Amino acid sequence: MTYSTVNINTPPPYLALASNEKLPTVLSIAGTDPSGGAGVEADVKTITAHRCYAMTCITALNAQTPVKVYSINNTPKEVVSQMLDANLQDMKCDVIKTGMLTTAAIEVLHEKLLQLGENRPKLVVDPVLVATSGSSLAGKDIASLITEKIAPFADILTPNIPECFKLLGEDREISKLRDIFEVAKDLAKITKCSNILVKGGHIPWNDEEGKYITDVLYLGAEQRFITFKGNFVNTTHTHGTGCTLASAIASNLARGYSLPQSVYGGIEYVQNAVAIGCDVTKETVKDNGPINHVYAIEIPLEKMLSDECFTASDAVHKKPVKSSLNKIPGGSFYKYLINHPKVKPHWDSYVNHDFVRKVADGSLEPKKFQFFIEQDYLYLVNYARISCIAGSKSPCLEDLEKELVIVECVRNGLCQHERRLREEFGIKDPDYLQKIQRGPALRAYCRYFNDVSRRGNWQELVIALNPCLMGYVHALTKIKDEVTAAEGSVYREWCETYSSSWCHEAMLEGEKLLNHILETYPPEKLDTLVTIYAEVCELEANFWTAALEYE
Repeated sequence: MTYSTVNINTPPPYLALASNEKLPTVLSIAGTDPSGGAGVEADVKTITAHRCYAMTCITALNAQTPVKVYSINNTPKEVVSQMLDANLQDMKCDVIKTGMLTTAAIEVLHEKLLQLGENRPKLVVDPVLVATSGSSLAGKDIASLITEKIAPFADILTPNIPECFKLLGEDREISKLRDIFEVAKDLAKITKCSNILVKGGHIPWNDEEGKYITDVLYLGAEQRFITFKGNFVNTTHTHGTGCTLASAIASNLARGYSLPQSVYGGIEYVQNAVAIGCDVTKETVKDNGPINHVYAIEIPLEKMLSDECFTASDAVHKKPVKSSLNKIPGGSFYKYLINHPKVKPHWDSYVNHDFVRKVADGSLEPKKFQFFIEQDYLYLVNYARISCIAGSKSPCLEDLEKELVIVECVRNGLCQHERRLREEFGIKDPDYLQKIQRGPALRAYCRYFNDVSRRGNWQELVIALNPCLMGYVHALTKIKDEVTAAEGSVYREWCETYSSSWCHEAMLEGEKLLNHILETYPPEKLDTLVTIYAEVCELEANFWTAALEYE
């Protein structure tokens, strides 16, 4: 028999600066969902994901999953009262969020709100009347009780369309945005709650860009509407979205954000959680699966294992890293990527782009090329920053030095752009480059880079940075003999730069680097690299399209 002593590490120094952190506090008054997707369980996850402290007051113990509500067991009134009193007596409370309310819970909360008077916390009311699965969660009188006893105290009410109709006491036809405005205004009058968020997930709209959803915030005191237009995600897995949105809004309010800011943050959080999704149900559950509340949360142990002062390797073994290189047919990861079904359509659009052809034959309008140069200048600045981050994450000095060489090359590219703007387009203002605004395509590209740099590892950053070099050189080398732009023109000079032997050599080094990163990348995650490469190729194509469409 043997034993060993393991020393537990201290908190990371930077995190320790927040010692005794004053967390905003949110109290959820709602029923349970033991499957974890909705109710109090969803509230606690959401509040925690927003770095707030979650408290609960259980109104009902439900047997519920995404499939259906099997039973509802209301909490006795005296127990609800005890939980609410205890929390508000001993704990700080910045915001109260309500979900599923029983008659008893409404009566208890109404009395408490009256008792607290002006000292009551902010109140977010999600009038939960029907579960997403279609199961009823409230009796006939609950809607009128919420309207009479709870809504007048609320800072915001967050009903979906069916709940709006129940609170209004009538169904209405919704065929245009103005109809939702009228619903919100009428609901504010009936409930005496001046701020109404009408959730539009039940009624997606269509335009030339496809389906989208709208959530409408009515700010009664200002007589103002704010419409939040969001992407429609083609999924049926939306269990608990209402609970989650209200809790996210409550958490943002607890953090001191304004109501419009809090609503925006809540909507984007929910849409991200829906779009990213999670696989937690059995195969028999086809519809109404849960959303991913924890998509932005880091895994503590992963950070602990990479801590410089971690010494418990005897007890907590690091997973051995297997090479992915033997999974690549032919041994070239670059060729594997550009021929992969997920990548090839975007790669082909990128390297066969009309922008390159128009530059090569000199037919591109000068103002479009100037726009491209300006946007590319800002892009290269960001590229250099991300390369520095890649260097900081690289596993050895040799890989770090490669990133430093790349940064030096980027600096040369920036100097060339500065010269082009000065000599070709007559830019003399020394502050001109600082005044350039990022276009939508560049913002999307930089956002992608920055997100991978924050959340991704070294290999994933290298993959994200690679298509820029490889695609430019491939595209210009491909039409090298077809360039007809005038000798000495900025167009010909740009084409010759990327079809030069120096760039070709850099491309070969880029191909070697792609193989190199596979030596330490787990085979089971290979699809992540493929997806990143595909998405960056699409961003590159969009970048050139933006220049062609510039007016």
